[in-house]
Amino acid sequence: MQLALGAFNLDQVITIIRDHLEVLRPIDHFTLAVNLFIFVFSKWFATRYGEIKDEGKSRSRLRILHFANLFLFITYLIAVIFEISIGRSLSQTFLVILASYLLVHFAEALILKRYGKSKAIEGFSRTSETHTSRTLELFVCFVILCISIVLLINIWGFEDWLQTTSVLGFLALFVFASKEYWAGDFLSGILIISQGKIERGDVIKIRDENLTAIVLEIGSFQTVVRDLVNKHDIILPNSKLRLTRVDVLRTDLKKGIREFEDFWFGYGTAPDKIQTMLEEAWSKTVEKQLANGDGGFSIANKECGDHGVRWRLSYTLHSPHRLIEAGNCVRENAYSLQEKHGLELATPLTHVFPKGAEGQ
Repeated sequence: MQLALGAFNLDQVITIIRDHLEVLRPIDHFTLAVNLFIFVFSKWFATRYGEIKDEGKSRSRLRILHFANLFLFITYLIAVIFEISIGRSLSQTFLVILASYLLVHFAEALILKRYGKSKAIEGFSRTSETHTSRTLELFVCFVILCISIVLLINIWGFEDWLQTTSVLGFLALFVFASKEYWAGDFLSGILIISQGKIERGDVIKIRDENLTAIVLEIGSFQTVVRDLVNKHDIILPNSKLRLTRVDVLRTDLKKGIREFEDFWFGYGTAPDKIQTMLEEAWSKTVEKQLANGDGGFSIANKECGDHGVRWRLSYTLHSPHRLIEAGNCVRENAYSLQEKHGLELATPLTHVFPKGAEGQ
């Protein structure tokens, strides 16, 4: 009798559970699927930071994560089956927090792998943060936080409260009113960092600013560079680097980075004398280790102007950080060799004043 009653009660419970599971909403299926996904792949999430140093501590944290995830899964399932609204809301809330936490750490792992610096510490591989990785991490965390807040608001039904207090309207107005001061530079910084075309330590030329400098730091809103001429640190808005022409002195060519200097000579000057003098000026620059001898050089007539001929000496830099020194050395060598080769570097003067002109 008791056995039959127990079987009857068990059948009733199974029937009730089946009936409730058949009416699950899409959001319920999605919540259970996310919970199950986190439970199954939690170990994979936990090992995204490279080699594990403390296996015992790692296993302990993984057990806690499994237990919390399983508890949330069971709580939500019971709340759905027995239509306990508060239990459903609590389970969804903690699930959003857990999912946000794992997404943040997974995003940090990807960013560190792409923009961090790998170091070996006590025999274990570790990836340390850089300013670029920190900037991207802050941006990703901000986006995930905003999405989590919106989800929590919908879970607890605070939409009417937000409309009554105009919180969202105030925030939207504040963001819209201040976007001209931060949005352009912030988005430009994200684009510059993500594209990887300009990196810390690169030598760049900004022709509009007549600036040649080394990139020291790419921040969220500003980029700090050091002028190679006067050694001053200069702060540039990120939008400036995105909207203007920037020459990055970096190449994958075996010969290295090319640079040139132009010289003017008067008409009638023998080309062989010019080429000999410029070749010797290049050789002296190579001796001072400012130009790369393996990269070679080239000399060419670039322009026949109204008052003279412009010749160009192209050469390969030994180091882009010594760009200014190399240019100064080439010009100084050419100036000191002009008498030896019977040449003049003075700007050719072809104006002829008639006799008896005023001032003669």
